[in-house]
Amino acid sequence: MQKAYKLLMAATVVSMTVGFNHAVAAQKDTYQVVSTSYEQPHTTFETYIGNKKIETVRYALKGADRLHDGLLYSSYHDRVINLKNSKTIIKQIEPATMRIKKYKNVYYVMSLSTINQFSLSKYTLDFKKIGASKRYTGFGKDLIVTGDKLYVLADHMKGVDYSIKLHTFDPTSLKPLQHETIKELIYAKYIRLAGSQLKIYGIRSEKNEKLTVLSYDVKKQRSTKMMTTDQHVKGGVEKTQTLTKETELIFNQDRMYEINHKTKQVRVLYDSKDDLIDYAYDAKTKTYHVLEEITKTAEFRVKTLNSHFKPVATYRLKPSDSVRPFRVL
Repeated sequence: MQKAYKLLMAATVVSMTVGFNHAVAAQKDTYQVVSTSYEQPHTTFETYIGNKKIETVRYALKGADRLHDGLLYSSYHDRVINLKNSKTIIKQIEPATMRIKKYKNVYYVMSLSTINQFSLSKYTLDFKKIGASKRYTGFGKDLIVTGDKLYVLADHMKGVDYSIKLHTFDPTSLKPLQHETIKELIYAKYIRLAGSQLKIYGIRSEKNEKLTVLSYDVKKQRSTKMMTTDQHVKGGVEKTQTLTKETELIFNQDRMYEINHKTKQVRVLYDSKDDLIDYAYDAKTKTYHVLEEITKTAEFRVKTLNSHFKPVATYRLKPSDSVRPFRVL
């Protein structure tokens, strides 16, 4: 009887300790939610500690859906804000901008001119245009700039024919150097540079939508290897994160999982019945904040995952008719 009582008390102490640790973690669980209005020039950055909102910063920008490297902009309009500039002056750029990448003292901008045409432009760090925009055939999806090359991943549509091409440009003149059709994939919208390899993330077949990672050697200018996983990627890959030398995290609308490029093994890290919108990694607490949309109610929440990708906290966001969350920081 005494032994059973001691075990019960020990279990109670452990349970209380875990609960206390989670409560303490929630008090230090700091994150930001970025929301935008598609009707009014209104984008907000809301800072939370646990469930408590402690600050709201507003920007007069409508339909924002891009936030990279401290730049806030919209693929629907022609405005950009440099968040690192305390004045937060809104600058005008090419309309329908899909990607802005900084290399040294230049911003390279890829925009959509028409349904099957993209443009490349260069700007100073104060967003003053350098020269004229250059227009090329294709629906631009992603952009990467290196020291002597600029790469654009684009869809090409000609009647009923469809293909994916990797374009190479001179970053100084924006003149085309070459392009190659990626025959191994039928859909791709995300590329990443890893050493001398461009990693192209897409799918090979419409039937199963299983993720395929194609490696393109930028020195040899050809595809070198391909890996198809058993994981579906509805809507394509949204972002990746290097975990170790051999592994990387893949994030898409369905789940988060790990790819081991050495063993070609795939491990699901986090799965949800609802849509995943975005995630952010907090290096200080070694946690992941995941922004989710609850499918049935169209409400949003932020889940905190520990280093083992187990949920440790859930924060429901207050519903709003004026803005829609699209990033968590």
